[in-house]
Amino acid sequence: MNTKRVKTCVMLLCGLAGFGGGAAAGAEFYRDYPARRDTEVSNSERWLRVNDPGVSLDETFGKKPEAKANGLMLVPINEDLFLLERAELRLDMWGGHPGTTNKRFVPNGKEVYDIPEVGAETGNCTYNYPVIDLKVGHLVTGVNAFQFTCDRGSSFWGHFIIDDAVVRCFLKGDHPDLQEADLEKFTAEVVLGNADNVLRETTKVSISFPEKFEESIVSVDYFGHYLGFDDTGNGAENDWHGFTHKGQWRNHIGSASEPPFVVRWDTSMIPSQSRPMEIRACVHLKGGFHYITETLSNVSFPPGRMQVEMHRCSIMPVPFWSRASRENEARIDLPADLSSLIRAQLMVKIWDGGEGGVREPFKLNGHPYSVTSGKAIHDVVFTIAEVNPEHLRPGRNEITLLSDTEHHGIEVLLPGPVLIARYK
Repeated sequence: MNTKRVKTCVMLLCGLAGFGGGAAAGAEFYRDYPARRDTEVSNSERWLRVNDPGVSLDETFGKKPEAKANGLMLVPINEDLFLLERAELRLDMWGGHPGTTNKRFVPNGKEVYDIPEVGAETGNCTYNYPVIDLKVGHLVTGVNAFQFTCDRGSSFWGHFIIDDAVVRCFLKGDHPDLQEADLEKFTAEVVLGNADNVLRETTKVSISFPEKFEESIVSVDYFGHYLGFDDTGNGAENDWHGFTHKGQWRNHIGSASEPPFVVRWDTSMIPSQSRPMEIRACVHLKGGFHYITETLSNVSFPPGRMQVEMHRCSIMPVPFWSRASRENEARIDLPADLSSLIRAQLMVKIWDGGEGGVREPFKLNGHPYSVTSGKAIHDVVFTIAEVNPEHLRPGRNEITLLSDTEHHGIEVLLPGPVLIARYK
């Protein structure tokens, strides 16, 4: 096997393509090929677990059921590779045991691809959505085998989980399937209800397209590039926003499934920006085709808009988690004068292993806020909680986390809790 490592190109998993990393900036057609969920192939009840090479004979963990997982993922791809412009692998991925490092995979035994580090390697709790450019020649027409592995690093057990995976194949413009479906002349572009591209408190976002294609459109998803909460956990705040959970989009601009495919974007708690914003859409078409629009650029807020600021944790434990009645604490520092504060939201993502018998596991300055499922679902829970301004203090604000379960407990995922505050 060629063990040369491929330097990866990473973007957000936002249903879109052409963002950063040298990918195409114009409109594109693509088709998706989801990974085959086969627990008999992966040797795991939870698809897809990946272990470090030393686990099989580890005296402590080698007999556990999770140690049988082989990290093998199969992806059937029904494409003529000669007709593809490019391809990428997209993952929804729990970063694993804090300290796990050097996550990687080999497609069809051809080359090693690195999965970028986003904080687990330094001991943090993470969940992220890497998008990794693949060499088209590393794919095959038919069933593709992706072998994943990792290193233990500073963890007690190198381990991570892939909850969803898809290979996205971008079609050349003269692809015969586009011609057969009469889509080779399909175009669409994002338009705002305000012709000046200035965002109001609530802004209508839609697409324009040739009327004859209306019956071909199944739905449209809209995404914005702006400074905001790092919802994809990749360490970037000024980025495209939106992530998937169980196949559904969260924290994006919005989705529409009926003509004229209009959504209303509430921008009132989007942080103030020092640079223009951008919007793009993904149009889902009949026949399994998807179309990425070109970017609508130079989108801005009006002059005199109320100030909206992000207040991140000034102190946060590594890792920020709680189990076995071990309370953990983080801190957010606010301005000394809060007299102009009119609204606040707390944004946080956790991995919910359960709070056990603790009735109020998450508190802000002693006031409880609900951020868990209450059912120990062992999955991501994303919360945007309206915060009572009276619960906030000038200067130091304390966040406490407590779970008494002896099992997994609660993980606060990077970037940690972020307070969004709107001021007069």
